[in-house]
Amino acid sequence: MRRLSICRVTHALYPDVVGGHAVFCHELSVRQADLGHRVEVLTTRRGRQPERELFRKGYAITRLHRVWMPWDSLGMQNPVIPSLYGIVRERDCSLVDAHAQLFWTTAQSVRAALDTGKPVVTTVHGVFALRNWLVNLSQKMYLRSVGSWALRNSSRVVCLTESEAREVADLGVSKRNIKVIPIAVDPSVFRPRGTKRQMIVYVGRLVPEKGLETLLEAVATLREKRTVRVLMVGDGPSRNKLIGRAHRLGISDMVTFRFTVEQSEVAKILQESQIFVLPSLKEGLPMTLLEAMASANTIVASNLPSIVETLGPAGLYFTPGRSGELAERLLEALNDRQLQRKNGLAAREVVEDEFSWGVVLPMLEDLYGEVLA
Repeated sequence: MRRLSICRVTHALYPDVVGGHAVFCHELSVRQADLGHRVEVLTTRRGRQPERELFRKGYAITRLHRVWMPWDSLGMQNPVIPSLYGIVRERDCSLVDAHAQLFWTTAQSVRAALDTGKPVVTTVHGVFALRNWLVNLSQKMYLRSVGSWALRNSSRVVCLTESEAREVADLGVSKRNIKVIPIAVDPSVFRPRGTKRQMIVYVGRLVPEKGLETLLEAVATLREKRTVRVLMVGDGPSRNKLIGRAHRLGISDMVTFRFTVEQSEVAKILQESQIFVLPSLKEGLPMTLLEAMASANTIVASNLPSIVETLGPAGLYFTPGRSGELAERLLEALNDRQLQRKNGLAAREVVEDEFSWGVVLPMLEDLYGEVLA
């Protein structure tokens, strides 16, 4: 494929922000630059970060100033960048690659691409994020108006799973414009090791949709049956609520919180841990799930369509919100060493076959070629 000039737009980029969406956009940009493409990422400036940075040859980052909006005081991370529209318009690029339809940055990018005749690919990182009632209402209103407009007017819409693709089609997006291409991980970075600790690990945002109160209730149930150690890695608006909940349940001595962890440290934690738990109430395709699979963890997860589609028979499942079921699955995972090995190796194999960069990157290259044709 010929070398392209890609203008990527994302509200969050690693290492400025720690999270699956941010990590994927960064890793994708690195690998596309290595292929010879010229990639510029337009994102939000945070703190004292430089406005312009050449991360490596072929991969540049431009951080733009946002303006304060009323929803910022409510903790709704949806930055408005007045200069973004004009900058996307003026860039001489082969295509625009926008990420996450719930954000104004994507709508601005799609509008600018339409006005200048540039093809635009929009990637959906979860159709809906479960939060409090006000944020949920705002998301639904946005998704049914500006968000769905951006998706319908994109040259192609990338969904991470088939179940997500069905939700996007329900928003009025033509099925022929929807492509299912997952995110990816590097199996050489996230890999198993010979001995693992009998510890339950959760890695991800501390937000309501992750079902972490269900996990704490399950741990309280397990306390009566065996000694359990739980490590919760990540941060978010539910931090204080979860700490308080653990204290009231009497399990503070069993649960350890780590709020700030580098990506390299996440790889080490998963490598050393035996059991990964994902108790989500709503989910797209979380990066941490793929990282845990690549690390050959025994995975206990909610039986949400996107998770079952990704993990298949390599997982142990429970009904979202059912702490009793979760406790039973965790106990099964803790007690059965043969199951641990079988499921861990099966999960690792799925990642190598379907979610490694060697598989996903060519799929994106083909998509870009299709759009430009």
